[in-house]
Amino acid sequence: MSSDLALTVKARAMFGKRLKDDDYYQLMQKRDIGEIAAHLKNETMFAEVLSGINERAIHRQHLESLLRKDIYIRLKKLMRYSGESDMSFISTFSMKSEITMILSCVRYIMNPDENIRDDMIASMPLFSAKYFSFDVRHLVEINDYGELIQFLSETPYRSILARYRHEKIEELDYLSLEHDMELLIFEKIFEAIGLYGKSEDGEKMKQIICQRAELMNLSIIYRLKKDFSTTAEKIEELLLPYQMHFSKKQLHEMIENSTSQEVLEAIRKKYRGYAKDITFTSIEHFIQQISYNMYHTFIEYETEPTLVLMSYLYLSDMEINNIITIIEGVRYKVSPDRIAGLLIY
Repeated sequence: MSSDLALTVKARAMFGKRLKDDDYYQLMQKRDIGEIAAHLKNETMFAEVLSGINERAIHRQHLESLLRKDIYIRLKKLMRYSGESDMSFISTFSMKSEITMILSCVRYIMNPDENIRDDMIASMPLFSAKYFSFDVRHLVEINDYGELIQFLSETPYRSILARYRHEKIEELDYLSLEHDMELLIFEKIFEAIGLYGKSEDGEKMKQIICQRAELMNLSIIYRLKKDFSTTAEKIEELLLPYQMHFSKKQLHEMIENSTSQEVLEAIRKKYRGYAKDITFTSIEHFIQQISYNMYHTFIEYETEPTLVLMSYLYLSDMEINNIITIIEGVRYKVSPDRIAGLLIY
């Protein structure tokens, strides 16, 4: 069996072991973190990563950390079938984790709330340190923006952070910083796609990544129109420079003239194949559900191995976020029906 076919077969087989409706239902009925951990350990594919735990004593943060570690265990199993282009995509997946940690550090510097720092420590992916470009453990020791820039001086993040350095940290333009960090990820993804040259598979990958960026843009437009008094000029500054179903002109007209409800209707129309039957609760949930449906289709019907790998990684990340949502819901005694409305699957 060729490595390309083997990767596709393996990823689909692993996806087939994902949590199903009944698994989520069972988890939402649990009374505490220990019961959730026990179910995951004894009844699901998370048995491997949870094999050594004492479910009666496990802390929420430890459980969440182990669940995030599971993505890298899955990656390790798939890497043996990966070629050069696949490894490039894997590095962008690690970059996303790096940026999440950096932005958490920036938020703490802007607002020194110990809850932010505690969450940063809890979510720190030390198990995947070998994939990272810097030692993430040092981030929790940083209290100054200039120190953060210096610490990341040998990484591509330095120039972006330096661009937003402000004499008054509370006036730092966080949204624009977040945008530029996200743009860096997309630039690296397109570099990886460049390894394909002008092949049919390469063009298909570009279209799918553009579609992902477009959905993020539409979420930004909707949210800023609905909840904030943001100028059209500022909204356009925050968009990624990629389109798929909407042209630049259409996006500009949407920003200038559409209400948030009209934006939502436009998304439903353009993405009707993936948006069918989604009950709208929030723009974040709506866009995430469209993305889930999209990647689910890709992993079932596409043959390009890197696309299958990318889809599997995104779907796995959503699955783990679902479990963490359930953990938080059970912790705060949220009803199962309300928790269910927040899940993406």
